[in-house]
Amino acid sequence: MIDTFKKLFVFGRESRLDKAVATVQSSATLAPVQAMQSAGEWLAQELRRAEHRRDGLAIMRAIDDDLRSILEGAMAGMLEAKTNHARLNLLLQTTVPFCAVILEAYTEALRRDMVELARKPANAPLVQASVANWLYWIGRDHVVRFVREPKMDRLPWHEIGPAAEFALSLGGTFASRIARPDGEAGRLQKQLSHLVLLSRTLTPDLQGRQLLIADRVADTLASFIKVSDKHSSQTPFGQANSDDNPPTMLTRMPTQALVQGRGLFYGLEKTLMELVALENIITSQGKVPQKMNADEHLEVAETLVVIKHLKNRWSGREVKRQAERKAISGSLTICYDFGAIRRMVVQATQETKTRTNETTIERAMVEDVSATGVGLQLNKHTGWLKVGMLMGVKTDKDVNWRIGIVRRAIARGQGQMVAGVQLLARDPESVRLTRRANVSQWDMVSDHQSWDNLLGLYLRPDPLNENSHLLILAKADLVAGKTYGAPATREGDLAFRVISQQEIGADCVIYRVERLATVAGDTQTGAKRDSSS
Repeated sequence: MIDTFKKLFVFGRESRLDKAVATVQSSATLAPVQAMQSAGEWLAQELRRAEHRRDGLAIMRAIDDDLRSILEGAMAGMLEAKTNHARLNLLLQTTVPFCAVILEAYTEALRRDMVELARKPANAPLVQASVANWLYWIGRDHVVRFVREPKMDRLPWHEIGPAAEFALSLGGTFASRIARPDGEAGRLQKQLSHLVLLSRTLTPDLQGRQLLIADRVADTLASFIKVSDKHSSQTPFGQANSDDNPPTMLTRMPTQALVQGRGLFYGLEKTLMELVALENIITSQGKVPQKMNADEHLEVAETLVVIKHLKNRWSGREVKRQAERKAISGSLTICYDFGAIRRMVVQATQETKTRTNETTIERAMVEDVSATGVGLQLNKHTGWLKVGMLMGVKTDKDVNWRIGIVRRAIARGQGQMVAGVQLLARDPESVRLTRRANVSQWDMVSDHQSWDNLLGLYLRPDPLNENSHLLILAKADLVAGKTYGAPATREGDLAFRVISQQEIGADCVIYRVERLATVAGDTQTGAKRDSSS
């Protein structure tokens, strides 16, 4: 009987809102690609029917969380895909139109309904929430398009600025809304700040996974941006006029803002400080914080490379390429895995006819070279390449290996990878560092000391490494300020004092050290004296 009444009377029918929520929730149970296709097709149909309706914002708000869940699953899949070019492309081909149709739906609904809704003061949170959601999807649309094809597409700042100002001015004075970073107004400010950071973050220098990592860093630190309606030394970033140029450093209040009596300005100083703090935390703990790495797809070395890039971009520092690339064709031998590289360096300096059995040696095609690095093409790649990993490089004319570190890793079709390798040294040496053992059973039965041996690579001063002495180990086993012996090097017994940990790589740790003057046979004595202090 109840079902009969539902069919006869309108109030018993499922509302458009309930139907929309049920449709999107059903799509969200599917795999990311299928979920985006299903929800995207439904939303495209709704757009064609919604021209004269006034419930667009209410429906979009109701389904927003589920749409975000679908998208976040897809973007996590992009990070997880790593070197799987086919899967990454499939996700991008589906994600780009998915974000575009959601953004179009929000844009059309706001244009139809925002001003009318704002006439009632009680609707201020609804308008602010809708604009915040709209800004979120502007950012997602921008990011996925950039990952698919890195180019300097501009965000629609001529729409972003006025809409944000209008929404923030509702339900109280404009200044008071900005001063309270809570509720829907606070969420709106955070989304606006995220777009400010994105405009200074996404560049062709970052590709693939690095762009997605940069986006996560920007999202994590966006809340530290200071937003104000006044231009000052604390909020120097703003728009000079109402075009699509992003906020930039301004020396004075723009004329247009003075005449119209409005404008938004931003301060990035605290955000930059938090970025440096984030870098220090990752370096000291050897892991990316759980807050921005809940799915554990981010790797330490690659994240630190991205943060280094962001420090320059967010501070406004212009970074130029160290040396111009020159296209070239040829091939060379490469070796990966820290232990294998060290063993190959040892073999290269010894006269032996024994052929190596290392499984991490292969040939690579050369795409380009510069004074500081080389671009390589790896065919039939098996998934080992990572940004930040150590690599040995040797041409057919070389005797010894050159040591480099992977700065760029881009997947192509049919199992190909492109690797950009920064060279660190031309003539490395494998060394054995000594330090007093933490626990020594030998000490209990004799007067002799027991020593740990740490195997590493010593890179002598070279223009490639800024003329520094470097030690490279597989793990963070050295302590800043401590002295370590290196017996029986090609220059005799040496000793090194660690100045600083320079970089954490994907499979190594690089230390900057100073070489100490030692007396032959006194290396271990010096190390013992230092370790006991």
